[in-house]
Amino acid sequence: MSQKKESGKKSSTGISYLFSLADHNKKSLNIAIFFSVLSGLCTFVPYMMVFKTILFVFNQTGDMRIAMNYGITATIFIIFRFIFQAISLALTHIGAYNTLYLVRRRISEHIGEINLGFFTDNSSGEIKKILVEDVERIEVFLAHQIPDIVVAIVVPITVFIYLLTVSLPMALILLIPITLTVILQVIMGIIAKPLMPEMSRLLGKLNSVIMQLVNGMPVMKTFNLTADSYQNYSDTIDDFNVFWTSVASKFAPIRGICNVILESGIFFTLPLGGYLYLTDSLDLSSYIFFVIMSIVFLSSYSNLINFVQIFSQIASGIDRIKEVMDIPVIKSGNLTLCDTGNYDVNFNRVRFSYGKKEVLRDVSCCLKKGSLTAFVGASGAGKTTAAQLIPRYWDLDSGTITIDGIPIYNIQNKNLMDLVSFVFQETFILGDTVYHNISIGKTSASKEDIEAAAKAAQIHDFIMSLPKKYDTDLSAEGIKMSGGEKQRICIARAILKNAPIIIFDEATSFTDIENEHKIQLALNNLLVGKTTIMIAHRLHTIVHADQICVFDEGEIKEIGTHHTLLEKGGLYSNMWQTYTSQKEVRAL
Repeated sequence: MSQKKESGKKSSTGISYLFSLADHNKKSLNIAIFFSVLSGLCTFVPYMMVFKTILFVFNQTGDMRIAMNYGITATIFIIFRFIFQAISLALTHIGAYNTLYLVRRRISEHIGEINLGFFTDNSSGEIKKILVEDVERIEVFLAHQIPDIVVAIVVPITVFIYLLTVSLPMALILLIPITLTVILQVIMGIIAKPLMPEMSRLLGKLNSVIMQLVNGMPVMKTFNLTADSYQNYSDTIDDFNVFWTSVASKFAPIRGICNVILESGIFFTLPLGGYLYLTDSLDLSSYIFFVIMSIVFLSSYSNLINFVQIFSQIASGIDRIKEVMDIPVIKSGNLTLCDTGNYDVNFNRVRFSYGKKEVLRDVSCCLKKGSLTAFVGASGAGKTTAAQLIPRYWDLDSGTITIDGIPIYNIQNKNLMDLVSFVFQETFILGDTVYHNISIGKTSASKEDIEAAAKAAQIHDFIMSLPKKYDTDLSAEGIKMSGGEKQRICIARAILKNAPIIIFDEATSFTDIENEHKIQLALNNLLVGKTTIMIAHRLHTIVHADQICVFDEGEIKEIGTHHTLLEKGGLYSNMWQTYTSQKEVRAL
């Protein structure tokens, strides 16, 4: 996550952090582990009964009821094994889903308290991957793999301890394949560790480009394009394929050797067992028993190896969750301003860097209360970043931003957000009713207030044409909205919120003439008495601004009204000439 962090000691990672997340459900998980241990112990007994039955048949002595008792005992333990396993799974599922609920709540609450720049720095696909896929992996591990891992540990340990009592040399020789596979697993771990961040990056990027592809499919269809024509998607798929091909080429040989060693474990016990039998150090029944149980022992250990490899992927997701949770929250001030007031906004020698790249240098300007200030400049000049610093998308490197003379760091975070309304270039519409879409910034608003805001935003007539009017679910099938209509819904939100500071980011771009006219009427209703920043490339929309700040390479190069800047004949004048000439060409 490319979010600025405070340095500090690195806390627990991996499995310890996973269980700290599940701490509230520790009791149910511990009980589940207990029943998994019982299930594992019950797994061992049927093999003993099978062995005793083989000996009984081999010796052909004794009462047949003894053999039947062996079978009954094995059946009873198999039944109890499944009962204990079912109890364990039920408890782990309860603990897992409760943990999922708490983890998602904790992540959601935490990202609600960190800098808003987090959502700019990270794509929706990356954030979705953490909130959905990485958290779901916790459920898979806690609900399904804990019982299996416990059994995979208990069975080989139980078998090995019992084998030690039968023949020490035969038991110890089984440690040879175990030792060899442990060495190979360590090698695989060393190779895998540096690959995990790249795997995470590619998965996040793949999520993002798939979402972009789905959202852009209607446009692609109109140009008769396929998924392969979308270069970013095609390149990401290729990168993903190359990465996993490389991973497979590294791990497949090692994994193959591990499987061969574990599957051929019997070749370690057969020669030694034969030698001990011939030297009368091991009886035939114990020899046969070792051959059978060595297969059980090594197959159980093989399952444990599989879980270790799966957990390495889960641990990668846990690390990403921890990385988000380690992002420091915004330090809130303790002062509040009335959200119905009217305030100056001042930038004083503001510097800000994104990573190592300096984005803003010595930015100073005064936005008078109730005035309209336009931020203009080329793409990447820093105008949008400067506006985003007011509600603390990021923290400054140096300098100050004040509202009514109070540094934004000294204002309570919630109060600061109440003071500022954003109308973004990319409109956001909830899959909910019109009422809820407009009242998102002021949930206590009455229906009358919501409708008044819609009328002021020039969107009331459109809403009244919908099947259920203000109760219409905008995500319902058949409900289509133009970009301008969505924009006016967003303006209605801002009107209803009635914040004293308004920031428009490209608010009038990419709309038709009719929608632009309605948007301008909506803006006129919204901006009365507000301290407003408008960020626009279409310069004709800001010719009546009280002042225009011209950004270039992270600095404000010019400040003035439209007419004074034209008379100056500087950077803004050149931008205006270029803009008007382009409009004339388009008009031809």
